[in-house]
Amino acid sequence: MGTSKIVMLSGLYVILGFYTLSFNRVDETNYSTALNSTSIAQAEQLAQTGVSLALAYMADNSSLYSFSTRSLSTMGGTVAYASSRPASFPVTQSQVTATGTFNGKQVIMTAVFHYYGGRWKILKVYRETV
Repeated sequence: MGTSKIVMLSGLYVILGFYTLSFNRVDETNYSTALNSTSIAQAEQLAQTGVSLALAYMADNSSLYSFSTRSLSTMGGTVAYASSRPASFPVTQSQVTATGTFNGKQVIMTAVFHYYGGRWKILKVYRETV
């Protein structure tokens, strides 16, 4: 009788051990997924900040349609943004590329600016996760 109890308890402990290992793996996977998602979201916010900084920098200056890359570090991430006018664009438009990097994740936003009514305005924004 004592031997069967030991065998049953050993089996129960083995089953509980497998459940514990399984729960730990699921917990690690959930943590990794959450960290990845929040890093991408933070990188996107930083890229949006870059577009906003470019808009503020260009302000109401119609001749400032391009500038070289400007960058800054903030909140544990980096923002880089630059402006150029592709050959296919009309004189009143410019293209701003902003890159947000956070925790190894990178998001690139490309915005088309249009000069109208005495200031630069955002026409369209494209987002790409690298």
